[in-house]
Amino acid sequence: MAATLPVVRTKEIELEGRRLAVESALGSLRIEGMELEPEGREILERFANGELSLPEMRSAIRAYTATIV
Repeated sequence: MAATLPVVRTKEIELEGRRLAVESALGSLRIEGMELEPEGREILERFANGELSLPEMRSAIRAYTATIV
């Protein structure tokens, strides 16, 4: 039988993965010479901190990008 991680540890791993994904995305943008507006960064940071789920983050990004077009 496979061992399972405690829920708390799983949550920590998920948050670390989110933080790394956001850092990677922001780094990739910088390499391409682009920056996000503060509002866009805030949405990604809230996702990385676990304040937003993936669907909530996607919805917030869609709403945000609709305002800048």
